[in-house]
Amino acid sequence: MLGILFLVAGIIAYRRDFAASSGDGALGLTALGPVFVAAALAAFAGEHFSAAPALAQIVPKWMPGKLFIAYFVGVAHLAAALSFVAKRYIRWSAPALALMFGLFVLLMDLPAAVSRPTIFLFWILAARQTTFAIGALALFAIATDDSNSRRAAMLATIARIWTAAVLVFYGVANILNPQFAPGVPSTTPTQPWVPLPALIAYATGILLILFGIAMFAEKFARAAAARCGLLMTILTVALYVPQWIMARTVAQQVTGINFVFDTLLFAGTVLVIGRAISETSRNTQLS
Repeated sequence: MLGILFLVAGIIAYRRDFAASSGDGALGLTALGPVFVAAALAAFAGEHFSAAPALAQIVPKWMPGKLFIAYFVGVAHLAAALSFVAKRYIRWSAPALALMFGLFVLLMDLPAAVSRPTIFLFWILAARQTTFAIGALALFAIATDDSNSRRAAMLATIARIWTAAVLVFYGVANILNPQFAPGVPSTTPTQPWVPLPALIAYATGILLILFGIAMFAEKFARAAAARCGLLMTILTVALYVPQWIMARTVAQQVTGINFVFDTLLFAGTVLVIGRAISETSRNTQLS
């Protein structure tokens, strides 16, 4: 419920930003990137508060205070979500969020991928968490653009190139594994009620590859990011929200929540990156 609450509050807080850019079609959706990110972070904060003992088990064994870390991450998620929705202290919360996701990659995802390189899921997780970290830096670039346009432009460029590569990677993963849920790659089979699952996976994969290739060129990057964010939002609403609603067991509900907000977080991250590319490029030209 925290995720839904923050989603509604964020849409209200950013309604003017969205209205001002809604004339650009899909490009206007980039204004809601921070809202989607905040909603997902709030949802995951709720999971950390309600299932801290279970989440503590994935903390690296050598780290002390595993239960404390699980709760602390939940508090950090919630604090970042509040900052983004309130539009306050983003210059502090965004880099702190980037640091947190970066630590997830360095301490958990990358060691797991390197130690077991044949398990594709670990590489997917490492790429996803790194993208979230870079997306937080892109939000920082938006918040600090007026004070240091060169630094902001550099961050936006890094975010653009990295995201382009990840989208191509994810697109190929969708095409090679059409039996799995489309969008952000996973190892969970598509739900039986979804019509033409292989066709949806192939179409999603092709679109992600096209969006990724387009993002390598700065000229097309914002449009590609906006359309990728729109695609992920459609998948969230059309596939994963119904999956969550139809869940009967606790395990199914947890899976449903994770798919909804993981996909929404990825959508929001790509939208934030698209907006950072657009705003830093425009301000650099003006200067």
